[in-house]
Amino acid sequence: MTSFRRFLIALFLIVFLILGGTLGFYLIEDWSLIDSLYMTFVTVSTVGFGEIHPLSPAGKQFMMLFIMVSLLTIGFTLTTLISFIFEGQFLHTVKERRMKRFLSSVKDHHIICGFGNVGKETAAEFTRKSVRFIVIEKELEDSDLSRFPDINFIHGDATEEEVLQEARIDRAKCLISCLPEDQQNVYVVLTARQLNPSLHIVSKSSDAGASKKIMAAGADRVISPKLIAGRRLASLSLHPSIVNFLDILSSGADGAMRIESIRIEIGSPLIDKSMKDSGIGQHTGAIIIGVLDPDGKARMNQSSLATLSSINLREGDELIALGNEEQIISLEAFATGKERRRLALKRKQI
Repeated sequence: MTSFRRFLIALFLIVFLILGGTLGFYLIEDWSLIDSLYMTFVTVSTVGFGEIHPLSPAGKQFMMLFIMVSLLTIGFTLTTLISFIFEGQFLHTVKERRMKRFLSSVKDHHIICGFGNVGKETAAEFTRKSVRFIVIEKELEDSDLSRFPDINFIHGDATEEEVLQEARIDRAKCLISCLPEDQQNVYVVLTARQLNPSLHIVSKSSDAGASKKIMAAGADRVISPKLIAGRRLASLSLHPSIVNFLDILSSGADGAMRIESIRIEIGSPLIDKSMKDSGIGQHTGAIIIGVLDPDGKARMNQSSLATLSSINLREGDELIALGNEEQIISLEAFATGKERRRLALKRKQI
């Protein structure tokens, strides 16, 4: 039961208590309505005033019962009122202000459209990896707000431009559309692509036919949960050790190895150098297991005998690296030239 419903029940009990007390004194003691109402308020408020008229034995019995019911009702009402203020309006105001501050400064964030099973898992993964994100949900429930207090929610329809603009889509890095219906995902992707042409968009789909429509609407990648589940089940049955190893890499535990991608930007000292001559493994300890071109395709040499170490790196390439937290951080610095500048400065000081 929500705080607002408990507040309405408490309000009804107070009104019922006053009417019941007034009617009781009026019928049992044969007092006037104004005297009965006055005595009811004196009793309920527990101010300690005396009786305005002597009570009969039946009136005393009613007074004792009325005092007990009044204490229970007032206690429930005060508890409910405090809960409504601090769990309802107060927290709502705090969350609203926090959301406004977040939206005013957020940049390169992720937008999750839909908070169903897929959306919740995506949000949990982003939370675990400290990724900035916003969730847009049309049918937002109070239970979700209370269970996920650290998530920034926008209550609205993700297919509408105003809602996406409220989520600062023009400054977002990625949008994930995981609404329950494929048609809704098509609308979200189409609208998002128009609002931010450079946005990276990932969407959920139910089948191959829907995936083609979503891709045509402007999505960069389309994922089918059914397809992924089927492939994973097959992999677990055929190659359980490999799947277990990948689970360890994706667990994100402290000190655990993980796979990350590092983009080679303009001015990187790695440009036009081969993997062998770059010295990545020697200086960072990270292991490069693949290189992707700007289109996301795997780069490889024409010769079937050539190894990954002979690939010449270019601007926009992405290095797929395996390493722990320290090694990945070192690789990021090495790819941008910060690590080399630090080593050069250290040599000069020596």
